[in-house]
Amino acid sequence: MKRSTFPRISKSDIVILNICIIFALLLWLRLWHTWTNHELLQKQHPRLRKTVFEGTGTGGRWHIPSKWLKDGADLPKGLKSSPKTVLEAAHLAFYLARSQSRYIANSSIPLILHQSWYSMTAASWSPLIQDYVESWLTVCAGDRPPEVGLGHDDIHQDEMAYIIWDNSGMDLFVKEYEGAFWESYAALPIPVEQVDVFRVAVLRWFGGVYSDIDTKPLRHPVSWIEPADIDPWIDHSKGRTYSLSSAANGGPLYPPPSHSPAFYSMLYEMSTNLSSKEPGISAIVGLEADLPPEGDKYWRAGYEYPVQITQWTLALAPHHPISSRFVSAVDKDIKMLQSTDNLNDAFAVDLTGPVQFTRVIKEWLESVSGLRWNALTGLHDGGRSKTVKDVLVLPITGFSPGRGIMNNMGSKPVTDRSARVLHGFQGSWRGSFDLVPEFGKMCRTFFGKCRTMSKTPRRNVRRVKHP
Repeated sequence: MKRSTFPRISKSDIVILNICIIFALLLWLRLWHTWTNHELLQKQHPRLRKTVFEGTGTGGRWHIPSKWLKDGADLPKGLKSSPKTVLEAAHLAFYLARSQSRYIANSSIPLILHQSWYSMTAASWSPLIQDYVESWLTVCAGDRPPEVGLGHDDIHQDEMAYIIWDNSGMDLFVKEYEGAFWESYAALPIPVEQVDVFRVAVLRWFGGVYSDIDTKPLRHPVSWIEPADIDPWIDHSKGRTYSLSSAANGGPLYPPPSHSPAFYSMLYEMSTNLSSKEPGISAIVGLEADLPPEGDKYWRAGYEYPVQITQWTLALAPHHPISSRFVSAVDKDIKMLQSTDNLNDAFAVDLTGPVQFTRVIKEWLESVSGLRWNALTGLHDGGRSKTVKDVLVLPITGFSPGRGIMNNMGSKPVTDRSARVLHGFQGSWRGSFDLVPEFGKMCRTFFGKCRTMSKTPRRNVRRVKHP
């Protein structure tokens, strides 16, 4: 009988074959998952994919509305209609917005949205921030926000320029426009502190809205200011009435400083000549805390002031005194802390965050209008907006709606007309878990002690550099 010519398969061969089959199956599943994720991204986040993940440019990404470019066909010499860097995109958006009078209604704040993130690759973006940035890009394209509150019946929405800055773009900006501050900026130990200063500094020069990457628009910024928001209001405890008044009593907008870059000064001057915009609201800020000043409730909740301003969203006209004073205050504090070798021990919320931001606004409004700061509370009037000089202070619902029962502080649902932005509280700035601030929070909340204990993690997180 003739033997079979087929080779005999050993047990080891079977094992190797099974491993190859499993490996091929896993590879196929990985490729299928990648493909389905790409298809899902194309369907769910088409603007994010096109503008950010597939976009090109140095220092960030951007979207300049095509209508703006068409209407501004004759650009000043040196201004590029097809930017290659994020700073060139900021120049273009700044000039087009001002020269075409594209502002938030009832304001001198240009329709430019700024955000920041350290990387433009999809792998560094959580599902939440992908969803939220897609919502902002939808608004910037002139469409209604995907989720709007009750009564948000605006039909026509203007387009906005969109600029997202990465670490290298922020560095480029600070070196070019805040050169005297560069050493202090570079010395800040943790990422959130540099972003805290950048958000105010970039609005100082280019104006517009800055909103954290974990926020979501509930209303188009063009409609953030309504006539009721700028109605006069009374501080009954002092018998004083406050209302809108421009910084120069009806005069021009805030001029740039004398040390401005020559190219910027030219763009500012030319866009001012072309713009017919009259001064109006020049700053929009919102409350993140609104608690009684009597007693310890506000500091037990972790706030320095019973009425405290948030930083996750703000809007400024170029060169508003709030912005220049903030940068100067941070610079001064950094130098003082360096001189005593205490920079690494400072709390981020105090040095560059909402405490410093609130302090600067408080001191400026008190000096120019005699404002009693705690009069800005919304606890006794249902949470109404208040205008002081040219600053609109939104109630806590403005930038922090839907807070639930704990620490509600008068926050109304996201469907309320006064809600402008939803904050996702992703907290990427916090870095790794740190027992010290967590213990301090518990100690303050439950026992009314540890008021001065750190509210932020210790500084073991260095800045994440752009690849």
